[in-house]
Amino acid sequence: MDTIEAKSLFSPATGYIQRGGFQWTCNPYVGCTFGCKYCYAMYLPQNDQPKEDWGRWFRVKRNAVELAERHGRKVAGQAIYMSSVTDPYQPVERSLFLTRGILEALIPHQPRLVVQTRGPLVVRDIDLLNEFRSVRVNFSIPTDSESVRQAFEPKAPPLEKRWEAVATLRDAGIPFGICVTPTLPLEHPRKFAETLAASGAKVLVVQDFHHSGGGFGADTSKEAMSLVESLGWSTARYREFKNQLAGLTELFEGEAGFFPPPDSATAR
Repeated sequence: MDTIEAKSLFSPATGYIQRGGFQWTCNPYVGCTFGCKYCYAMYLPQNDQPKEDWGRWFRVKRNAVELAERHGRKVAGQAIYMSSVTDPYQPVERSLFLTRGILEALIPHQPRLVVQTRGPLVVRDIDLLNEFRSVRVNFSIPTDSESVRQAFEPKAPPLEKRWEAVATLRDAGIPFGICVTPTLPLEHPRKFAETLAASGAKVLVVQDFHHSGGGFGADTSKEAMSLVESLGWSTARYREFKNQLAGLTELFEGEAGFFPPPDSATAR
């Protein structure tokens, strides 16, 4: 495990995150051990390891909590996206508590907070999330197929555990969104659409699997693109699924779905 002394923790938002209305991003870690084959973060310049090693390394910002305590006031009341280039609830967080420490440090400053994750560990911090007046947990559930999940996200949590976490968040009254981004091959698109529509999610986001030339979305490896094609998934099938879901509930597509929670306690 590598550790680094970070110069800052809150970075000005850029790209689709800024366009969505966020002022800041917050990343407790560099790299991610979930190692999803399609992850755009592996292509970012700060991730200086070979692309084929994505998922095999991470770096810990050992002073992250100290920085949150020192600079939390500068993000008071503003919109923070946590996290943009890592998962704040990857396995190491279970013992390091960096994300938890940051959340605790931010409570007095009450930013408008979105936590983006595919890690069920987020439910550990429900007690802290409940202290935020404006918060949403965006949960990544990109497919209904466990075999597809294993092919694209072999080290990420099983889908069943993610749905259990979603149910726990819902029961605790924590607003949540579900991100089917990128939309991976589906086994039962209609049933999946019905499950998503009935989930209680405040925000549903879908996105076609595609190269994006460095922009938002599935800017990905040739291996991942070949895998999608080998499973018979296509833009036409994605559009059919999207239309089925749109017929059941409100949804957003691509970067349009990434925006802060409302600036109001009543929105919860």
